[in-house]
Amino acid sequence: MTTAYRIVIEDWDGDGAIRIPDVALQELGLDVGDSLYLIEEFVGNSRCLVLSKTPKVADRMDELFSS
Repeated sequence: MTTAYRIVIEDWDGDGAIRIPDVALQELGLDVGDSLYLIEEFVGNSRCLVLSKTPKVADRMDELFSS
């Protein structure tokens, strides 16, 4: 299941910052103090940023060939 949210980059004392909607954090089961990783992935030819609770998104081929 893929859910997409529109997130605006804001100015935070001269640095770029994003606010993650509460509903997105709830869907990931995250709370204040938890770690969250921003991972660059390609979907077809499009470069995407993915939020993940793990530092690497599992390759779908790994799921097919797991022992």
